[in-house]
Amino acid sequence: MACIGNLFIAGAEDHNGIYKCGVSYALSRKPTVPFTYTTQQGDWHIEFTTESNDAVARTKNEMSYEAVQSGGFSAIQEALDVLSVKGIFSANIEEPAKSNTSVYRKNGATVLAVYSLLDFPMGVQVEVTSIDASGQKVKPPPLPEPVWNESFRYYRLSQCSSDLFDAYRNLFLAFEALLNSICNKKPKEKERVWLERALSYVAAKASLAHFTPTGNGDPVSYIVSSQYENVRCKLQHAKFPNAQLPHAQLTPQVVRQAYSELVRIWRQIAGAYFRVPTGGGVITYAGFSVMMENVFQSGVTIHYMPGMTTPRSENTFPSYEFALTKYEGQVKPGVVRIVGKESIATDSERYKNPVHQFCIATTTANPFSIGYIESGLTITGIDEWECIHDLRLITHQSEI
Repeated sequence: MACIGNLFIAGAEDHNGIYKCGVSYALSRKPTVPFTYTTQQGDWHIEFTTESNDAVARTKNEMSYEAVQSGGFSAIQEALDVLSVKGIFSANIEEPAKSNTSVYRKNGATVLAVYSLLDFPMGVQVEVTSIDASGQKVKPPPLPEPVWNESFRYYRLSQCSSDLFDAYRNLFLAFEALLNSICNKKPKEKERVWLERALSYVAAKASLAHFTPTGNGDPVSYIVSSQYENVRCKLQHAKFPNAQLPHAQLTPQVVRQAYSELVRIWRQIAGAYFRVPTGGGVITYAGFSVMMENVFQSGVTIHYMPGMTTPRSENTFPSYEFALTKYEGQVKPGVVRIVGKESIATDSERYKNPVHQFCIATTTANPFSIGYIESGLTITGIDEWECIHDLRLITHQSEI
C-alpha cells in the first residue's frame, strides 16, 4: 500500500486491494472532523482525518497518471463542497499545482508518484548610466505612471484571488479587456476571429514571439490555442450541460501554467500601450531550457531519506539514491523536469520507514533543492515509484 501519514492512497495491501489508484493533496487547514465520502458517480472514495491536513481520493478503476490527477482533484472538491454546505468545515486545497502524491497504473504496473514544483525566479536587469559634460552621473527621470485602463481592475482581482481557477478567469477577462481597448471587437464578430485579429494587430508593437515554447513560433496561433481553446473555453461556461465547474477536468498544473504564460503576455501588451512595467529584460522559455540543460547535462541525482534533517548533516537517517535519475528537459513552456525512478524491492531496508525528504543534487554533490513530506510516505504494495520534480521559470512577481 501507499500511505501519506496514516491515510491510505491505493495499492495491494489494504482494503483487499480493491483501490487501484488514488491521489493525495494538502488542504488549507486540518479538518475539524474525520470524514469519508463517495462521489455522486460512485467512482471515487474520499477520506479526511483530523490528524493531518492531507486529503485522499481513491478509486477502484485503473487510470493513467493524468486521469488520476484530474479525477481525484475534482472528487476532493466535491467532498469539500458537501462538508461546506453541511456547515461542518470549509477549506480549499492548498497550492494544488505545487505538490501531490498519486498512485496510477502504467503497462500493468502500479506506480507511486511524488510530484513537486519549484519556482525558479530569474530576470535580466539592464541599467544605463548617463554622464554629463562635467563627468557627473545624471539621475534618470522617474518612470511615468501607467495609464489606467479598464483591464487593470480584472488584473488586480486576479492577483488578489486565493483561488487559482478564479484568478485565471479574472486574468483572461483582463486580457480580453486590454485587447478590446486597443482593437475593438466588431458587432457579431466571433470570439476566436476577433482574438486572432487583435493579437495580430498588437504583435506589431508588442513583440510576442518569445512567449512561444521555441521563441520563434507563430505567437497568435499559440496563444489562441493554449489559452482560449485549451483553458478559457473550459472554464468560462456557466450553463449546464455545457458548463465546466471550477476545479473540474482541468488540473491545477494546467491552469497554473496557463496563468503564468498569460500574465507575461498581458504585461507585455500593457507595457507597450499603457506604460505598465514589464519587469526588466526577458528570459525566453527556450533560453531557460538551455540554461537548465547546462546545469544538469553533466549529471543529476535524486535522493530520499526517512528523516527531516538537512542532507549530509550529522544525522542517524540513511540516504538512498533512486536507481535511475533523468533530466527530461522542457516539458512545458518555461518548465523543465527531473525524474527519479526505481522498482520496489519488498525486502529492501530502504522502505522500512516512511520517506520524509527528497533532495536533488548535481555531480558537484551539493543539494540543488530539498523537498519535505511532513507526514511521511509509506511505500509498500506497489511495483514502482518515482519522484517527478519540475522547475518553473519565474520572471515577474505577479506570476502565481
